[in-house]
Amino acid sequence: MQRIKIFLIALILALPFWLGVNIFQENLENYFTAQISQPLKEIVFVKVPPPKPKLDLQAKAAISVRLNESGTEKVFFSKNINQPLPIASLTKLMTAMIVLENFGDDNLSRKVIVSPEAASQENVPPASDINLTAGQALTIGELLDRMLIYSVNDAAFALAEAVDVKNGGNFVEKMTQKAEELGLENTHFVNSTGLDPENLYYHPPNQSYFNYSTAQDLLKLARYILKNYPLIFEITLKKGPYPVENGFSGLIFPENQTMVGWKTGYTDEANGCALLALREENGIIINVILGTESREARIREMQKLINWLNL
Repeated sequence: MQRIKIFLIALILALPFWLGVNIFQENLENYFTAQISQPLKEIVFVKVPPPKPKLDLQAKAAISVRLNESGTEKVFFSKNINQPLPIASLTKLMTAMIVLENFGDDNLSRKVIVSPEAASQENVPPASDINLTAGQALTIGELLDRMLIYSVNDAAFALAEAVDVKNGGNFVEKMTQKAEELGLENTHFVNSTGLDPENLYYHPPNQSYFNYSTAQDLLKLARYILKNYPLIFEITLKKGPYPVENGFSGLIFPENQTMVGWKTGYTDEANGCALLALREENGIIINVILGTESREARIREMQKLINWLNL
């Protein structure tokens, strides 16, 4: 009799749970039956894209970010973004900004006489008449073109001298002050060209003899240029009389992307450097690559990054 009582009590306690399970099962079966009975065209299929393969970028540092029209940012790729490194001719982006800040867009026709010291700066390829000679007279606009398209060191030096003559002070100090103003905490300048100093060697972390920055700081600089000095990037897109060796003209972009601006650099200490801004439907992508093994590698690695972003 005692066993019967225990069995009845257990049955009474289990009855609500058993009924609930059956109701849940019936509802679940009804849901799936309704889904299966729908016309195929009414069923929504969600395609999940495969994960991107890992990007092995052969560079010391890099960053890729999309600046959305809403003001937000999306980071696609980052590598050693806060590591200070020599930046070679990426320096000239800051040089151009200081020039425009002191002369303005409406003084680009002002003439500058090239000094012997400016003309003595290290020459760049491809043609001798791109580099300058002492006593030559060129406008601010012409010097900016040569500096930003062909990375002419003579032009960068001549522009820095012109600013010092006009407003006094020291051009390099103006560059460093601007970097501090923009919050470029790991950026430092010693010249307007980006050339490595003579007879000095780079031994990290002692970087005081070189123009150095980080991928993160250069992203900030590019963002500031886009907003306040778009002329700088517009100049980089001009077609000069000579091809740019290992420039961005050979890069292949998807149909929805167009170049907004670019700058490359190379020295023995910095190796290959590159900055590229691309416009797409949702905003602007900025890619920065520092420390590739050669001039050719900076273009190869940039193409690799572009391809990876569009997988």
